[in-house]
Amino acid sequence: MFKRSLMTLATLTLFPLQSFAALQCGPGLRHVNVNGNVTTINVTPTKQVGQICLTLIESASGREAFNDCGALIGRTLSSDPETGTSTHSHTAVFDLRNAFVTQNDQVQITGVLAVDDTGAPCAFSVDETISEVQKGIGIFRGGSLAVTAEGTVSACPNKNLNTFTLVGEACIRK
Repeated sequence: MFKRSLMTLATLTLFPLQSFAALQCGPGLRHVNVNGNVTTINVTPTKQVGQICLTLIESASGREAFNDCGALIGRTLSSDPETGTSTHSHTAVFDLRNAFVTQNDQVQITGVLAVDDTGAPCAFSVDETISEVQKGIGIFRGGSLAVTAEGTVSACPNKNLNTFTLVGEACIRK
């Protein structure tokens, strides 16, 4: 049994990841792999603003479908300090023709990175799942996302900076 499991695992690693794409793209859409990064600052306890940079690579051809940086506004819709979870929405605008709004983004604190002078935690490692597009414009119209954001959030004195790395997949307009 162990040999069979080991062989199966070894065989699966030979296939490219995009062949196991979870998103099924509907008519008029194409599947892309998503890579990017986000840098924001906290302007209020529930609002963040900054920059998002995305590179989208067509799964079928390996060609670049999109590569741009734009503005990002994040909003905390709810949070539970007991579990370290929160729900967010994001608005990303790349230009007047390409933008999207997400909803119900699920955030989980995975660790404390720093505390303030009083000993209260003020910087955290965070994992975020982004999977609901409320509205899309341009190549994002009618599209979908399955993206994970891993990074840090800080509201520490003299270090108001949030940074994330984005990895996942999407369906975008052809």
